[in-house]
Amino acid sequence: MFLHGELKMKLYIACLLLLVSQFSFASDLILANQVKLQSQYLNQERTLLIKLPDTYHDGDSAYPVLYVLHAQWDMLSTLSTLDLLEDSIPNFIVVGVEGKGIELRPNDGKETNFANYISKEVIPFINSNYRTAPYSILSGHSNSGRFVLDYWLNNKLSFSQYFAFSPSLEDGYIVRQASEKETASLKIKAPITITLANEGEHMQKPFKELKGLLEKISKTKFLTKSFPEQSHRTTKHPSMQFALESSFLNWEASYETKMAGLAALKVHYAALSKKYGFTVNIPIETLQRQTAHYAISDAFEKMKESIVFTIKQTPKGVSALFEIVDYLLNNDYETAGNAMKAEICKLSQGHNRCVR
Repeated sequence: MFLHGELKMKLYIACLLLLVSQFSFASDLILANQVKLQSQYLNQERTLLIKLPDTYHDGDSAYPVLYVLHAQWDMLSTLSTLDLLEDSIPNFIVVGVEGKGIELRPNDGKETNFANYISKEVIPFINSNYRTAPYSILSGHSNSGRFVLDYWLNNKLSFSQYFAFSPSLEDGYIVRQASEKETASLKIKAPITITLANEGEHMQKPFKELKGLLEKISKTKFLTKSFPEQSHRTTKHPSMQFALESSFLNWEASYETKMAGLAALKVHYAALSKKYGFTVNIPIETLQRQTAHYAISDAFEKMKESIVFTIKQTPKGVSALFEIVDYLLNNDYETAGNAMKAEICKLSQGHNRCVR
């Protein structure tokens, strides 16, 4: 019995060492880049977590910025939500701002050192070093959610949108600040989305008061939503999903628009560009599906138009189109696949797939 148990232990240790060896040679998963920023207002060096869109280096487009407070805890959930909503919301530069505790506390409506750090150091740094569009969101949860609300109510520098998820409301400070503001001053403020989890009456009461106050002004510009099935911690993901989907309603083109052709897609995304103030490209996946549809349907003139546009819009257009060519050739659509390949090669003669 002892030898049998000893053998089992040796095998277990050997397997464990093998796993450790495999993991030690695995590539690290980099979710965001760490950037150091020396802050005069906080009198110390701070870390920013920055995640650029996958398409950032494909051209010279500018991107909206999503600033995420409590980044040391909330960056991962934010990035996972953005990944789930891909194509139905904009591509963001995501900036995670670390902060906690007393530095997030409000100061009776006055600017705090942390607020100055955000407005006078973080934002100028991001705008100077990255291609940012004139559209930004400030997002926070819990204590940082209260900071977002206080910033929204009292700071002159305005973000385009504000998200406050399960903000700390129990001390009555935010409700009092909002109540003291003139209705006219609240009407001109940027849109804000406020959510609340199953927090207990000490949070439900001020949330209802704040909701009632804001809904009297606007039910569409100032959104509130309860998540009674969520805890304070688990509400972060559904809150971010709700806020983003509500803010960018009808961002993705409808099925009818996609099937109407390239001209309809151009109109849809040009309208988004005009509304939000930055260039919104047609998603490459949409162009892939549309081009494949035209090729299979023998609508070769429309297929050619779609290929020309895709290659012109992004340097990755050729590779993306060849992915469709391979799919067609491997799934009994040889005529469509060969027609696509021939047209691509007319425009990209130097590509290795086009050299005979």
